[in-house]
Amino acid sequence: MIRTRLFVPALFILGASGIGLASVVRVLLQLHGAPVAVSSGKLSEHDLEEINAMSVQDQVERLLEKAINHYGGAAEEIEKRADGWTGRFKATPKLETMTSTAYFANDLRVRAIALEIWLAQYGLHKTPEAVEGLIQGLASTNRKYFVLSNLGILGNRGVEPEKVFNTIMLYVNDPDPAARSGAINALGLLGTENTIAPLLQILRSDSSYDLRERAACNLADSGLLSRELRKKAVPELQRMNEDPNLDQRMKNWVGQALREINQ
Repeated sequence: MIRTRLFVPALFILGASGIGLASVVRVLLQLHGAPVAVSSGKLSEHDLEEINAMSVQDQVERLLEKAINHYGGAAEEIEKRADGWTGRFKATPKLETMTSTAYFANDLRVRAIALEIWLAQYGLHKTPEAVEGLIQGLASTNRKYFVLSNLGILGNRGVEPEKVFNTIMLYVNDPDPAARSGAINALGLLGTENTIAPLLQILRSDSSYDLRERAACNLADSGLLSRELRKKAVPELQRMNEDPNLDQRMKNWVGQALREINQ
């Protein structure tokens, strides 16, 4: 109500001054068209001075917020600081919301920033030793989803990607659905070309429809596959879509994946 009371008199005044309503509407910022810059869109010296004076927790949140909003230099600052942040901040509801927003962003670089934050949050350095430690713990842990996912993240960030892929593949056909779910998530997080074939295999033949759907999502939109790599799944998805024996639920998922990749 307050906004209405302020806005209506403004229009009345403009009208009284001989400015028609149509002219006012043209002045208003349109919600379509090319982006309209507010500022330079880069971290300033003042920004960095302010961030440097913050606690690690606040640094993470401020720089992640800037990165989500595409401020130049924010991603580089996160990459530069991430190793020093490792194990020094907590997963708060605010941070979880922000990392989730980053992970589901349309810009793959912003999604990768979420991975950097997660590794630092979980106390994982980007080293071959970290990969080996996770692999060694897989056999005895009941947290395979968590461990496999972190392996996928490390592989995506350039740490032993082939070793990571080969380890994930050991769990693609695991009898435990939770382990297979972790393998699917890890393949999506790894995001390399060799992850496409196993995701298609899971979509075609896994015994769990829930896991088939997750594979379809990772092929279509979720995870770290680039748009160019997702397109490599299109021929097989089209063949599946034309299969007369495919049930309706599968047809829906395959069709949705094709539309999302091709739009």
